[in-house]
Order: sequence, then C-alpha cells, then structure tokens
Amino acid sequence: MFAWITKHFSRFKDRSPSAKGAYWEGVAAQELKKSGFRIVARNWKGKRGELDIVATEGDVLVFVEVRSRGAAALVRGFQSITRHKRTVLRDTCNDYLARLRKRPATYRFDVMEICYRSRKDFELKHYRSVPLFSAGRGR
Repeated sequence: MFAWITKHFSRFKDRSPSAKGAYWEGVAAQELKKSGFRIVARNWKGKRGELDIVATEGDVLVFVEVRSRGAAALVRGFQSITRHKRTVLRDTCNDYLARLRKRPATYRFDVMEICYRSRKDFELKHYRSVPLFSAGRGR
C-alpha cells in the first residue's frame, strides 16, 4: 500500500501542508472567479484566525473556507471543520465585518472541499450558505 501512496502522491511529497493548502486555495479562487465571484482578499488574518478567501457574488459578501484532502483521507474536508474551528471562523468573519466602513446587508459562509489524487485529478465541491453565524447575524 505504501508504494501505491508514494506513486499517486509523488507530486506533493516534497511540499509542506501549508504549500499544499496554498495551492488548493489558488485552485478554489480560480473556480470562484470562473463562477462570477470577485475575490476581495485571500488569507486575511484577524485577531484569532485566518479567512482563506473573501469574495463577493453580486451584492453578497462571501467568506470561503477551503478544505483539501487526499483521496485516501478517511475524513472529507467538509466534515473536518470542528466546533472549535467554526467558532474561530465565526469570530474571524465578525472581525472582518467590524473593520469595514459599511457592513454589507447580506453575507454568508461557504466551504469549498477539494478531494485530490493529483494536481490534475481532483474533485471540487462548493457548499453554499453553510450555517456558521447565529440566527439573525448573517444570511
């Protein structure tokens, strides 16, 4: 089995987890652009955490968390977002909103999950309007 893993993931074997994450965030950003989103910020750092992508879709501000996993991973990217991570993301989104001169009427949280075998062989799923904010805070 180790030989199979080495063969199928050799393109990434010398890359750090952060380098892999940055690569797949770039892929996600490109996909968002193709779908009509405008990228506002990438890797925005707040007091407690970081937002992978901040974008707009029309008048809606969209916070996007990118989760990438190898095809052999036991846990999919979407399911890997723990309660603690959701809390940090919510706080970071609110930090971003607090720094804006004019708060948007509508904002939401999306997750882009990437399951890859290689750079050319991957599946991307876009989960829109993932519940992250408490009732009445976001749309």
